[in-house]
Order: sequence, then structure tokens, then C-alpha cells
Amino acid sequence: MSEDADTTADSTTPESPPTVRDILERALLVGLGAAALTKDRVQAVADEFIRRGQLSADEGKDLVEGLAIRSRDEARSALRGADSSIQSVMGQLGVATQHSVEDVEFRVQQLEHRLALLEKQVDGLSRADE
Repeated sequence: MSEDADTTADSTTPESPPTVRDILERALLVGLGAAALTKDRVQAVADEFIRRGQLSADEGKDLVEGLAIRSRDEARSALRGADSSIQSVMGQLGVATQHSVEDVEFRVQQLEHRLALLEKQVDGLSRADE
């Protein structure tokens, strides 16, 4: 390995590890890529059937569009199922959701504000006693 390759490897910053959702989204995108490839193949087969007179142009178009709709629906369903599974596992592990963390942060800010108001009242009362 050359010295340049070593410095390039050393100068790169490590990326943060992908989240489970990132991994699932990438897997689904790969699946969608396969679906697009399948759509291209179905289109080619449909074109061949149309050329041979075994399908009309409308039937071929319907066949390809039907596959595209089915593929999209299955991808959406898979994503919903994966998201539901992730939420379930995170709940079982006791991992807080972003919404619950934001709620707690808001409540802490309210308490800090109330505490500051009470401290001002106490300071005002102690000064009045002096």
C-alpha cells in the first residue's frame, strides 16, 4: 500500500453507524431496484408478446402498470411492517421515542422557569426583611 493511501485512510473521519431504520430503508431500496429491474423485464416480455400478437398494446400496458402498482404497494406494506416492528422492539427495550424525549425536555424547561420565578420571589422577600 502506498503512503498516499495510508494518509487518505487516516484523514477520513469515521461515519456514524447506520440506524436500524437506515438499514431497513436501504434493503427496501435495493428491493425496489430489483422491482424496477423486474418491471423492465416484464415490459420487455410484454413488448415481445405484443410484437407476436399474443397481447394487445393495451393489455401489455395494463400488465406492466399492474406490476408497478403491486410492487409499490408491497414496498409500502413492507416499510409499514418494518416500522411497526422497530417501534415494538424499541418499546420492549425501553428506548424513548423522540416525542417522549421532547415532552420531557419541555416539562423540564417549564420547571426551570417556575423555579426561577420562585427564586425571584424568595430573593424579594429576603430583601424586604432586611
